[in-house]
Amino acid sequence: MPKTIATTPSWYWPDGVCRVLGIPPVPLRAAAVDVPARRDPDAPAAVSGERTLSQAALAVQVDAVARALRAAPAPGSVLVSAGPSVAGIVAVLGALSSGRPAVLAPPAALAGTGPAPGTEVGPVVADDEGAAALAASGLAASSVDDLVAQAHDLPALPGGGDSQAGLRLPTACLAGRDGPVWHSQRSILAGALALQAFLTPPPGTTWLTIASPCTWDGLCNLLVARMSGSTVVVARPGPDAEEAAERHGPAWTSATLDEAARSWAGGRRRKRVAAGAGRFLLATVDGPFDPDERRAVGGAAGADVLTVFGQPETGPVLAAHPSWFLDEAVGVPVPNMHVLPADPDTGEPVDVLWELLDRAMVSVWSPSLAVAGIEPGPGLPAGRRYVTGVLAASDPNGMLYLVDE
Repeated sequence: MPKTIATTPSWYWPDGVCRVLGIPPVPLRAAAVDVPARRDPDAPAAVSGERTLSQAALAVQVDAVARALRAAPAPGSVLVSAGPSVAGIVAVLGALSSGRPAVLAPPAALAGTGPAPGTEVGPVVADDEGAAALAASGLAASSVDDLVAQAHDLPALPGGGDSQAGLRLPTACLAGRDGPVWHSQRSILAGALALQAFLTPPPGTTWLTIASPCTWDGLCNLLVARMSGSTVVVARPGPDAEEAAERHGPAWTSATLDEAARSWAGGRRRKRVAAGAGRFLLATVDGPFDPDERRAVGGAAGADVLTVFGQPETGPVLAAHPSWFLDEAVGVPVPNMHVLPADPDTGEPVDVLWELLDRAMVSVWSPSLAVAGIEPGPGLPAGRRYVTGVLAASDPNGMLYLVDE
Protein backbone atom coordinates (compact mmCIF):
# COMPACT_ATOMS: atom_id res chain seq x y z
CA MET A 1 0.00 0.00 0.00
CA PRO A 2 1.56 3.35 -1.00
CA LYS A 3 2.73 5.91 1.51
CA THR A 4 0.27 8.37 -0.02
CA ILE A 5 -2.63 6.18 1.09
CA ALA A 6 -4.39 9.18 2.64
CA THR A 7 -4.10 11.27 -0.57
CA THR A 8 -1.80 14.20 0.29
CA PRO A 9 -2.86 15.70 3.65
CA SER A 10 0.56 17.26 4.18
CA TRP A 11 -0.66 19.83 6.66
CA TYR A 12 -3.55 18.14 8.34
CA TRP A 13 -2.39 14.57 8.92
CA PRO A 14 -2.32 14.23 12.73
CA ASP A 15 0.96 13.58 14.51
CA GLY A 16 1.49 10.11 15.91
CA VAL A 17 -1.16 8.43 13.75
CA CYS A 18 -0.06 5.61 11.46
CA ARG A 19 -1.35 5.69 7.90
CA VAL A 20 -1.06 1.92 7.47
CA LEU A 21 -2.10 -0.57 10.15
CA GLY A 22 -1.79 -4.32 10.37
CA ILE A 23 -5.00 -6.24 11.06
CA PRO A 24 -4.24 -8.91 13.67
CA PRO A 25 -5.66 -12.41 12.98
CA VAL A 26 -7.93 -12.40 16.03
CA PRO A 27 -11.72 -12.75 16.31
CA LEU A 28 -13.82 -9.76 17.32
CA ARG A 29 -14.66 -11.33 20.64
CA ALA A 30 -11.01 -11.59 21.65
CA ALA A 31 -10.32 -7.93 20.84
CA ALA A 32 -13.55 -6.39 22.17
CA VAL A 33 -14.57 -8.70 25.03
CA ASP A 34 -11.88 -11.08 26.30
CA VAL A 35 -8.92 -8.69 26.41
CA PRO A 36 -10.74 -5.92 28.38
CA ALA A 37 -12.16 -8.57 30.76
CA ARG A 38 -8.70 -9.96 31.49
CA ARG A 39 -7.21 -6.51 31.89
CA ASP A 40 -9.68 -5.18 34.47
CA PRO A 41 -12.54 -7.63 35.18
CA ASP A 42 -14.28 -5.47 37.82
CA ALA A 43 -14.33 -2.24 35.80
CA PRO A 44 -17.73 -1.16 34.43
CA ALA A 45 -18.13 -2.21 30.80
CA ALA A 46 -21.67 -1.23 29.80
CA VAL A 47 -24.19 1.06 31.49
CA SER A 48 -27.81 1.83 30.63
CA GLY A 49 -30.02 3.62 33.16
CA GLU A 50 -29.65 1.74 36.44
CA ARG A 51 -28.14 -1.37 34.83
CA THR A 52 -24.36 -1.88 34.83
CA LEU A 53 -22.30 -4.84 33.61
CA SER A 54 -18.68 -5.26 34.63
CA GLN A 55 -16.08 -6.33 32.10
CA ALA A 56 -16.16 -9.87 33.49
CA ALA A 57 -19.98 -10.03 33.58
CA LEU A 58 -20.19 -8.76 30.00
CA ALA A 59 -17.78 -11.50 28.88
CA VAL A 60 -19.85 -14.15 30.68
CA GLN A 61 -23.11 -12.99 29.09
CA VAL A 62 -21.61 -12.65 25.59
CA ASP A 63 -20.23 -16.20 25.90
CA ALA A 64 -23.60 -17.54 27.08
CA VAL A 65 -25.52 -15.87 24.24
CA ALA A 66 -22.96 -17.11 21.71
CA ARG A 67 -23.25 -20.72 22.97
CA ALA A 68 -27.05 -20.61 22.98
CA LEU A 69 -27.20 -19.23 19.44
CA ARG A 70 -24.62 -21.73 18.22
CA ALA A 71 -26.68 -24.61 19.64
CA ALA A 72 -30.07 -23.33 18.40
CA PRO A 73 -31.66 -25.93 16.10
CA ALA A 74 -33.15 -23.40 13.70
CA PRO A 75 -31.11 -23.24 10.46
CA GLY A 76 -30.04 -20.00 8.83
CA SER A 77 -28.53 -16.78 10.09
CA VAL A 78 -29.02 -15.25 13.50
CA LEU A 79 -31.26 -12.17 13.27
CA VAL A 80 -30.42 -9.46 15.80
CA SER A 81 -32.50 -6.33 16.25
CA ALA A 82 -31.63 -3.93 19.05
CA GLY A 83 -31.50 -0.28 19.89
CA PRO A 84 -28.95 1.42 22.13
CA SER A 85 -29.11 -0.76 25.23
CA VAL A 86 -26.94 -3.07 27.33
CA ALA A 87 -29.00 -6.02 26.10
CA GLY A 88 -28.39 -4.86 22.54
CA ILE A 89 -24.62 -4.79 23.09
CA VAL A 90 -24.67 -8.32 24.53
CA ALA A 91 -26.93 -9.58 21.73
CA VAL A 92 -24.75 -8.20 18.94
CA LEU A 93 -21.43 -9.28 20.46
CA GLY A 94 -22.89 -12.70 21.27
CA ALA A 95 -24.19 -13.18 17.74
CA LEU A 96 -20.83 -12.18 16.24
CA SER A 97 -19.11 -14.64 18.60
CA SER A 98 -21.43 -17.56 17.87
CA GLY A 99 -19.79 -18.76 14.66
CA ARG A 100 -23.09 -18.32 12.80
CA PRO A 101 -23.73 -15.58 10.25
CA ALA A 102 -25.60 -12.67 11.83
CA VAL A 103 -28.09 -10.30 10.20
CA LEU A 104 -28.05 -6.99 12.09
CA ALA A 105 -31.25 -4.96 11.73
CA PRO A 106 -31.88 -1.79 13.78
CA PRO A 107 -35.52 -1.61 14.93
CA ALA A 108 -36.21 1.53 12.92
CA ALA A 109 -35.17 -0.23 9.70
CA LEU A 110 -37.67 -3.06 10.13
CA ALA A 111 -40.74 -0.82 10.00
CA GLY A 112 -43.10 -3.80 9.83
CA THR A 113 -41.31 -5.27 6.80
CA GLY A 114 -39.11 -7.85 8.52
CA PRO A 115 -35.52 -8.66 7.54
CA ALA A 116 -34.09 -7.91 4.10
CA PRO A 117 -35.21 -10.23 1.27
CA GLY A 118 -32.83 -13.07 0.51
CA THR A 119 -31.68 -13.58 4.09
CA GLU A 120 -32.56 -16.96 5.62
CA VAL A 121 -33.43 -16.26 9.25
CA GLY A 122 -32.82 -18.82 11.98
CA PRO A 123 -32.57 -17.86 15.67
CA VAL A 124 -33.87 -14.37 16.53
CA VAL A 125 -32.59 -12.28 19.45
CA ALA A 126 -33.54 -8.74 20.41
CA ASP A 127 -33.73 -6.20 23.19
CA ASP A 128 -37.12 -4.71 24.16
CA GLU A 129 -37.13 -2.17 21.32
CA GLY A 130 -36.09 -4.75 18.76
CA ALA A 131 -38.63 -7.30 20.01
CA ALA A 132 -41.45 -4.78 19.56
CA ALA A 133 -40.34 -4.02 15.99
CA LEU A 134 -40.02 -7.73 15.19
CA ALA A 135 -43.44 -8.48 16.66
CA ALA A 136 -44.93 -5.95 14.24
CA SER A 137 -43.28 -7.97 11.46
CA GLY A 138 -44.71 -11.24 12.78
CA LEU A 139 -41.46 -12.56 14.29
CA ALA A 140 -40.91 -13.66 17.87
CA ALA A 141 -37.51 -13.03 19.43
CA SER A 142 -35.58 -14.52 22.32
CA SER A 143 -34.29 -12.08 24.92
CA VAL A 144 -30.72 -11.99 26.13
CA ASP A 145 -31.85 -13.22 29.56
CA ASP A 146 -33.58 -16.22 27.95
CA LEU A 147 -30.47 -17.17 26.02
CA VAL A 148 -28.23 -16.78 29.07
CA ALA A 149 -30.52 -19.11 31.00
CA GLN A 150 -30.47 -21.67 28.17
CA ALA A 151 -26.67 -21.72 28.02
CA HIS A 152 -25.98 -23.16 31.49
CA ASP A 153 -25.80 -26.76 30.30
CA LEU A 154 -24.31 -26.14 26.85
CA PRO A 155 -20.71 -27.00 25.97
CA ALA A 156 -18.07 -24.35 25.38
CA LEU A 157 -17.72 -22.94 21.89
CA PRO A 158 -15.19 -24.66 19.63
CA GLY A 159 -12.06 -22.63 18.98
CA GLY A 160 -11.82 -23.29 15.27
CA GLY A 161 -12.89 -19.81 14.20
CA ASP A 162 -9.56 -18.19 15.00
CA SER A 163 -7.90 -19.04 11.68
CA GLN A 164 -7.30 -16.33 9.12
CA ALA A 165 -9.57 -18.16 6.69
CA GLY A 166 -12.42 -18.26 9.20
CA LEU A 167 -12.04 -14.57 10.04
CA ARG A 168 -12.48 -13.63 6.38
CA LEU A 169 -15.79 -15.45 5.90
CA PRO A 170 -19.03 -13.40 5.66
CA THR A 171 -20.14 -12.91 9.26
CA ALA A 172 -22.36 -9.85 9.66
CA CYS A 173 -25.05 -8.62 7.25
CA LEU A 174 -25.91 -4.92 7.27
CA ALA A 175 -28.43 -2.98 5.21
CA GLY A 176 -26.43 -1.24 2.46
CA ARG A 177 -27.47 1.36 -0.07
CA ASP A 178 -28.58 -1.17 -2.67
CA GLY A 179 -29.37 -4.20 -0.51
CA PRO A 180 -27.75 -6.45 2.10
CA VAL A 181 -23.94 -6.37 2.38
CA TRP A 182 -21.83 -8.89 4.27
CA HIS A 183 -18.76 -8.14 6.37
CA SER A 184 -16.23 -10.56 7.76
CA GLN A 185 -14.84 -10.39 11.28
CA ARG A 186 -11.64 -9.07 9.74
CA SER A 187 -13.32 -6.26 7.79
CA ILE A 188 -15.31 -5.15 10.85
CA LEU A 189 -12.17 -5.21 13.00
CA ALA A 190 -10.25 -3.30 10.30
CA GLY A 191 -12.75 -0.43 10.35
CA ALA A 192 -12.81 -0.22 14.15
CA LEU A 193 -9.01 -0.34 14.43
CA ALA A 194 -8.63 2.38 11.81
CA LEU A 195 -10.98 4.73 13.66
CA GLN A 196 -9.42 3.91 17.02
CA ALA A 197 -5.92 4.61 15.70
CA PHE A 198 -7.07 7.88 14.14
CA LEU A 199 -8.88 9.19 17.23
CA THR A 200 -6.53 7.62 19.85
CA PRO A 201 -9.05 7.85 22.73
CA PRO A 202 -7.33 7.50 26.13
CA PRO A 203 -7.99 4.15 27.82
CA GLY A 204 -10.52 3.99 30.63
CA THR A 205 -12.66 6.95 29.57
CA THR A 206 -16.45 7.00 29.42
CA TRP A 207 -18.03 6.67 25.98
CA LEU A 208 -21.71 7.52 25.41
CA THR A 209 -23.39 6.02 22.34
CA ILE A 210 -26.93 6.74 21.21
CA ALA A 211 -26.76 4.62 18.05
CA SER A 212 -28.04 1.09 17.54
CA PRO A 213 -25.23 -1.48 17.61
CA CYS A 214 -26.94 -3.03 14.57
CA THR A 215 -25.82 -0.11 12.36
CA TRP A 216 -22.35 0.14 10.84
CA ASP A 217 -21.44 3.26 12.82
CA GLY A 218 -23.02 2.06 16.07
CA LEU A 219 -21.09 -1.22 15.83
CA CYS A 220 -17.83 0.47 14.83
CA ASN A 221 -17.96 3.02 17.64
CA LEU A 222 -18.95 0.33 20.15
CA LEU A 223 -15.87 -1.69 19.18
CA VAL A 224 -13.61 1.37 19.38
CA ALA A 225 -14.83 2.03 22.91
CA ARG A 226 -14.54 -1.64 23.91
CA MET A 227 -11.01 -2.02 22.55
CA SER A 228 -10.01 1.20 24.32
CA GLY A 229 -11.15 -0.24 27.65
CA SER A 230 -13.81 2.45 28.01
CA THR A 231 -17.07 2.29 29.91
CA VAL A 232 -19.85 2.33 27.30
CA VAL A 233 -22.95 4.26 28.36
CA VAL A 234 -25.94 3.69 26.06
CA ALA A 235 -29.04 5.86 25.77
CA ARG A 236 -31.75 6.62 23.25
CA PRO A 237 -31.51 9.86 21.24
CA GLY A 238 -33.31 12.83 22.75
CA PRO A 239 -33.86 13.57 26.45
CA ASP A 240 -32.45 10.18 27.50
CA ALA A 241 -29.14 10.98 25.83
CA GLU A 242 -28.92 14.40 27.46
CA GLU A 243 -29.77 12.92 30.87
CA ALA A 244 -27.14 10.18 30.44
CA ALA A 245 -24.52 12.75 29.45
CA GLU A 246 -25.27 14.89 32.51
CA ARG A 247 -25.20 11.85 34.79
CA HIS A 248 -22.03 10.17 33.52
CA GLY A 249 -19.98 13.03 32.05
CA PRO A 250 -18.62 11.12 29.04
CA ALA A 251 -15.41 12.16 27.34
CA TRP A 252 -16.76 10.88 24.00
CA THR A 253 -20.25 10.72 22.54
CA SER A 254 -21.01 8.92 19.27
CA ALA A 255 -24.14 9.32 17.16
CA THR A 256 -25.23 10.18 13.68
CA LEU A 257 -25.33 13.91 13.09
CA ASP A 258 -29.14 13.67 12.86
CA GLU A 259 -29.36 11.83 16.22
CA ALA A 260 -27.05 14.38 17.81
CA ALA A 261 -29.25 17.20 16.51
CA ARG A 262 -32.33 15.51 17.98
CA SER A 263 -30.58 15.31 21.34
CA TRP A 264 -28.83 18.67 21.61
CA ALA A 265 -29.36 21.15 18.76
CA GLY A 266 -31.83 23.87 19.60
CA GLY A 267 -31.06 23.72 23.29
CA ARG A 268 -29.20 26.33 25.25
CA ARG A 269 -25.55 26.79 24.41
CA ARG A 270 -23.26 25.11 26.89
CA LYS A 271 -19.80 25.70 28.10
CA ARG A 272 -17.57 22.65 27.84
CA VAL A 273 -18.53 20.98 31.11
CA ALA A 274 -19.63 17.51 32.15
CA ALA A 275 -23.27 18.50 31.67
CA GLY A 276 -22.74 18.65 27.90
CA ALA A 277 -22.05 15.79 25.50
CA GLY A 278 -18.45 15.54 26.68
CA ARG A 279 -15.20 16.68 25.16
CA PHE A 280 -15.85 15.24 21.70
CA LEU A 281 -19.03 14.39 19.86
CA LEU A 282 -18.32 11.90 17.07
CA ALA A 283 -21.01 12.54 14.45
CA THR A 284 -21.32 10.14 11.52
CA VAL A 285 -22.66 11.20 8.12
CA ASP A 286 -23.26 9.24 4.91
CA GLY A 287 -23.16 12.22 2.56
CA PRO A 288 -23.03 16.04 2.44
CA PHE A 289 -24.15 17.77 5.61
CA ASP A 290 -25.06 21.28 6.73
CA PRO A 291 -22.09 22.85 8.56
CA ASP A 292 -24.50 25.21 10.33
CA GLU A 293 -26.23 22.19 11.87
CA ARG A 294 -22.86 20.83 12.94
CA ARG A 295 -22.02 24.15 14.61
CA ALA A 296 -25.43 24.26 16.30
CA VAL A 297 -24.96 20.75 17.67
CA GLY A 298 -21.48 21.59 18.96
CA GLY A 299 -22.66 24.76 20.66
CA ALA A 300 -25.67 23.15 22.31
CA ALA A 301 -23.74 20.05 23.35
CA GLY A 302 -20.64 21.91 24.56
CA ALA A 303 -18.37 19.60 22.55
CA ASP A 304 -16.10 19.60 19.55
CA VAL A 305 -17.99 17.83 16.76
CA LEU A 306 -15.77 15.42 14.83
CA THR A 307 -17.42 14.33 11.59
CA VAL A 308 -16.92 10.79 10.24
CA PHE A 309 -18.10 9.90 6.75
CA GLY A 310 -18.78 6.24 6.05
CA GLN A 311 -21.27 3.72 4.77
CA PRO A 312 -22.30 0.15 5.61
CA GLU A 313 -20.29 -1.07 2.62
CA THR A 314 -17.07 0.68 3.64
CA GLY A 315 -16.94 1.38 7.35
CA PRO A 316 -15.35 4.74 8.27
CA VAL A 317 -13.76 6.52 5.29
CA LEU A 318 -13.02 10.15 6.15
CA ALA A 319 -12.79 11.68 9.60
CA ALA A 320 -11.97 14.89 11.44
CA HIS A 321 -9.28 14.69 14.12
CA PRO A 322 -9.58 15.91 17.74
CA SER A 323 -6.79 18.44 17.12
CA TRP A 324 -8.81 20.25 14.42
CA PHE A 325 -11.76 22.63 14.46
CA LEU A 326 -13.27 22.53 10.98
CA ASP A 327 -16.99 23.05 10.47
CA GLU A 328 -17.28 22.27 6.77
CA ALA A 329 -14.59 19.70 5.99
CA VAL A 330 -15.26 16.07 6.82
CA GLY A 331 -11.52 15.44 7.22
CA VAL A 332 -8.95 13.10 5.73
CA PRO A 333 -8.98 9.33 5.12
CA VAL A 334 -8.60 7.18 8.21
CA PRO A 335 -5.68 4.71 8.30
CA ASN A 336 -5.78 1.85 5.78
CA MET A 337 -8.27 3.79 3.65
CA HIS A 338 -7.04 4.48 0.11
CA VAL A 339 -9.32 7.18 -1.33
CA LEU A 340 -9.26 7.65 -5.09
CA PRO A 341 -11.10 10.29 -7.13
CA ALA A 342 -13.47 8.73 -9.66
CA ASP A 343 -15.36 10.08 -12.65
CA PRO A 344 -18.90 10.93 -11.44
CA ASP A 345 -20.41 9.63 -14.70
CA THR A 346 -18.59 6.32 -15.07
CA GLY A 347 -17.15 5.52 -11.62
CA GLU A 348 -13.76 4.90 -13.22
CA PRO A 349 -10.71 6.16 -11.26
CA VAL A 350 -9.18 9.45 -12.37
CA ASP A 351 -5.38 9.54 -12.38
CA VAL A 352 -5.19 13.11 -11.07
CA LEU A 353 -4.54 14.49 -7.60
CA TRP A 354 -7.63 15.52 -5.66
CA GLU A 355 -6.28 19.05 -5.33
CA LEU A 356 -6.34 19.52 -9.11
CA LEU A 357 -9.99 18.52 -9.50
CA ASP A 358 -13.05 20.69 -9.01
CA ARG A 359 -14.91 17.68 -7.58
CA ALA A 360 -14.94 13.91 -8.01
CA MET A 361 -16.71 10.80 -6.79
CA VAL A 362 -15.22 9.21 -3.67
CA SER A 363 -13.97 5.73 -4.47
CA VAL A 364 -12.18 3.66 -1.84
CA TRP A 365 -10.09 0.58 -1.27
CA SER A 366 -9.60 -0.75 2.25
CA PRO A 367 -9.53 -4.00 4.24
CA SER A 368 -12.70 -2.68 5.90
CA LEU A 369 -14.75 -3.05 2.69
CA ALA A 370 -17.64 -5.51 2.79
CA VAL A 371 -16.57 -8.93 1.54
CA ALA A 372 -19.83 -9.82 -0.27
CA GLY A 373 -23.17 -8.47 -1.35
CA ILE A 374 -22.10 -5.26 -3.08
CA GLU A 375 -24.00 -5.25 -6.35
CA PRO A 376 -23.07 -3.24 -9.47
CA GLY A 377 -24.86 0.06 -9.66
CA PRO A 378 -24.06 3.41 -7.99
CA GLY A 379 -21.35 1.59 -6.05
CA LEU A 380 -19.35 -0.54 -8.48
CA PRO A 381 -16.84 -3.03 -7.07
CA ALA A 382 -13.70 -3.21 -9.22
CA GLY A 383 -10.61 -4.92 -7.83
CA ARG A 384 -11.92 -4.44 -4.24
CA ARG A 385 -12.54 -0.76 -5.00
CA TYR A 386 -15.92 0.70 -4.12
CA VAL A 387 -17.51 3.84 -5.55
CA THR A 388 -19.52 5.47 -2.77
CA GLY A 389 -21.79 7.63 -4.94
CA VAL A 390 -20.75 10.71 -2.92
CA LEU A 391 -18.94 13.71 -4.40
CA ALA A 392 -16.04 15.43 -2.68
CA ALA A 393 -13.67 18.32 -3.26
CA SER A 394 -10.24 18.95 -1.77
CA ASP A 395 -8.38 22.00 -0.58
CA PRO A 396 -4.63 22.31 -1.42
CA ASN A 397 -3.69 20.59 1.85
CA GLY A 398 -5.67 17.43 1.16
CA MET A 399 -8.64 18.23 3.42
CA LEU A 400 -11.75 16.74 1.82
CA TYR A 401 -15.22 18.31 1.71
CA LEU A 402 -18.40 16.45 0.78
CA VAL A 403 -20.34 18.41 -1.82
CA ASP A 404 -23.70 18.29 -3.59
CA GLU A 405 -23.93 17.77 -7.32
